[in-house]
Amino acid sequence: MNRGVNRGTVFFADPDRVEFGRLLEQIFERFGVQVIAYCLMSNHYHLVLYCPDGGLSDAMHLLGSVYTRHTNERIGRDGPLFRGRFHAVPVVDDDQLLCTVRYVHRNALDLPGIDSVESYRWSSHRTYLGHRAQPPFLSTAPVLNQFDSRRAFDAFVTSETTAGPSTWKGDVALDRIAPLVQIIADEIGEVHGSRAHRSLLLLVADELPQHSGQALRERLGFATPKSLQQAQTRAKHRLATQPVLGRIVKRTLDLVA
Repeated sequence: MNRGVNRGTVFFADPDRVEFGRLLEQIFERFGVQVIAYCLMSNHYHLVLYCPDGGLSDAMHLLGSVYTRHTNERIGRDGPLFRGRFHAVPVVDDDQLLCTVRYVHRNALDLPGIDSVESYRWSSHRTYLGHRAQPPFLSTAPVLNQFDSRRAFDAFVTSETTAGPSTWKGDVALDRIAPLVQIIADEIGEVHGSRAHRSLLLLVADELPQHSGQALRERLGFATPKSLQQAQTRAKHRLATQPVLGRIVKRTLDLVA
């Protein structure tokens, strides 16, 4: 994902989003980078990408630089559009893939006037449902093959709840959601530093049933139960003084629960 400088607009009008799609096709043709899912918001975008031949950095550099140049030419502005280099989180298994695609498609619900995922034109969800022709750069099979039907996929994305976290072991759940915490925190953009991210994981883990203290210590690198307990206390203090942490924790739990 990437967002605009100072949270500024990066997609000013529909032609900008069309141009961005044209460039997604270009990086597919040039670098073999496939798009699994996308959502273009007003001041940021989300892409789920598969890069079988590598080339992610080169592809993203072309995407960002050419899009910025063309958009600047169209609206008569100068300077960078994006805050800097894109932010990337590896997707390591099918569970994380499904949660990430769900999050990306549901991102549109944050926009004023958008009350359904299906109604938003500038994400891949409508293509997943078969309502729009599938462009060459978009690969839906890795996700749709895990569902009995397009309707089942739609229900997975649009339902307020999915498979309950009570079916997960706590340590496994934490590994699944840690990358999503990074994505959400980076999008909101008000959390900095490894300690803050660790606090977020502790706060999320505290809401997950059946989590193992020993597994949690090992996952987050605490030497003793006391050091873990002290860190949890500090995390709760951060939560009380930094409301943004609560927003990130809630959004993460809503996504996986």
